[in-house]
Amino acid sequence: MSNRLSKSSSPYLLQHRHNPVDWYPWGDEALEKARRENKPIFLSIGYSSCHWCHVMEKESFSNQQVAEVLNSKFVSIKVDREERPDLDHVYMQAVQTMTGSGGWPLNVFLTPDLRPFFGGTYFPLEARYGRPPFFELLTRIAEVFETDPQAVRKQGDELMALLLEQTNRMKPGVDWDQMLVKRVRDNARNNFEPSYGGLGAAPKFFHVDALRLMLHEGFWGQDTQFLGAVEHSLKCMAAGGVYDQVGGGFHRYSTDMEWRVPHFEKMLYDNALLLTLYGEAWQVTENPLYFRIANEIAGWVRREMTDKCGAFYSAMDADSAMPANGEAKPEKREGYFYTWTAEELASVLKGEDLSAFMDQYKVTISGNYEERNILFLKTPWSSNEDEQRWRPLLNVLLQARAEREGPLTDTKHLTSWNALMISALARWGQNSQQDEYMQMAIRSADCILETAWKNGKLSHWFLGDTVGREGFLEDYAYFTEALLDLYEASKEERYRNAATEIGEAMISQFEDQELGGFWSSRAGQADLLVRSKEIFDGATPSAYAVAISALDRLHQATGKLEFRHSAERSAKAILQNVVEAPGGFHRYALAYDQLVNGRSFARQCQGGVCALPAKKAR
Repeated sequence: MSNRLSKSSSPYLLQHRHNPVDWYPWGDEALEKARRENKPIFLSIGYSSCHWCHVMEKESFSNQQVAEVLNSKFVSIKVDREERPDLDHVYMQAVQTMTGSGGWPLNVFLTPDLRPFFGGTYFPLEARYGRPPFFELLTRIAEVFETDPQAVRKQGDELMALLLEQTNRMKPGVDWDQMLVKRVRDNARNNFEPSYGGLGAAPKFFHVDALRLMLHEGFWGQDTQFLGAVEHSLKCMAAGGVYDQVGGGFHRYSTDMEWRVPHFEKMLYDNALLLTLYGEAWQVTENPLYFRIANEIAGWVRREMTDKCGAFYSAMDADSAMPANGEAKPEKREGYFYTWTAEELASVLKGEDLSAFMDQYKVTISGNYEERNILFLKTPWSSNEDEQRWRPLLNVLLQARAEREGPLTDTKHLTSWNALMISALARWGQNSQQDEYMQMAIRSADCILETAWKNGKLSHWFLGDTVGREGFLEDYAYFTEALLDLYEASKEERYRNAATEIGEAMISQFEDQELGGFWSSRAGQADLLVRSKEIFDGATPSAYAVAISALDRLHQATGKLEFRHSAERSAKAILQNVVEAPGGFHRYALAYDQLVNGRSFARQCQGGVCALPAKKAR
């Protein structure tokens, strides 16, 4: 059995190609069918490494009873959120408005004219977690759509009005605000969790740009309180199970406050942002722990996330196969690849250090995670002696782990996420004087320029010989900044020239010439319900804020005033929004500080001459 998704190039969509659900990819065929037959659209958005997406695929989308009601009463559409971040943003905003929360899988019910009227995230096949059975939910929604279309229309219209209000709520400021960075910084500090670092309670995400802002403020203001908060966070994160102690790289987030039990998928963007953060922390403090973590992140990317042309893969799955018993199909389990039983460790680590290793990495006979063990540190490494003692044992485990069936890797290349890693590697390679990481950044950038930058347009993704749709603001903004980082690190003029061309294209295709600022998608997309300006940070930094930073740096590198003017207009366009509600504007505050005060860890360029800010001794 296969459905229309079998023709897709998306790894996520291909995971659903054998479902009995009559899935459509997003496109004219599906949207026209919904209009012609006056059926509601069931839109399900996810990504290939999403654990709960896998759960729902196995439970519900493989269920014949669920498939029958979806196929008869709905037009069912699957979307890879990594391929269509514009759709994901609009409908995530709708679900968050309806329910107060969001996540993936994102499941939304739309009218035939694409207006959302109901939605949520994971819906269980059977009633649990306080949620109704998915089959009953589908039946009820189909019934309401058929018997009370006015109520559905009213709900869709009201939600549409709220989305438009949120999109058009920009409040331009009249002048620069010298207290703005302090407002955003203090907001981040007020959300700091002092016991184990980071911001907020469980589930705990990294909030990298909030920590970067606190690090910057600690550095420029010589504030030991801010520096101490950041260092405490970095040490706790690096010691926890959220960090892959064996192979390097961070998992997506921690399910607990102590950074011990992760959600096991690994995302390219998280690790790019964390490489930048640990690299900057080393730049400020010269703490060897940060140097080691940065190197291990970069080493994981080189070993497991890089293809033959040099571009980087998107993500690694949370789930991996357990050994099969007899002829049975291997069962997939979250985190299996990264966890160990005490017996497995004993069979690999033979010798007198085994007991000490189990103590140091909190291993128990019964297991600290579902009868297995996540490795996390009892006490962080603090010396070269720790490195010499534990690293050889971890290398043995890495070799043994390589014999297991690894998690699925999403091998498509997203321009925006590659750009984040290019920036991180270029800066880390230059600052640490390790040319191998600089060369990784160069190879990825050259691959994107050759494959995805054609005729003045930048593609959002590519996979082998297949090149995806035209890019979004995040692709242009992140890649412009990446090329500037690469230019400033390598001194190769071709990267400055490419950054200039892409920056000019970004202005022409995305800038709001009337009010200032940048749209997240280009004009004229008939399948996009709302064209928005995404001014807040999300899982990745605000592309709006990165565009400001990139344009200011283009002005410094080229002397062209139009770049500076565009950066200033965009910064002022949302100034009052930030003043009134400073949460979620961490990358904007960093861009603002660079634009207005000239403070940045990125190299400062004037007339083609670039220099790093001087280190300050602790």
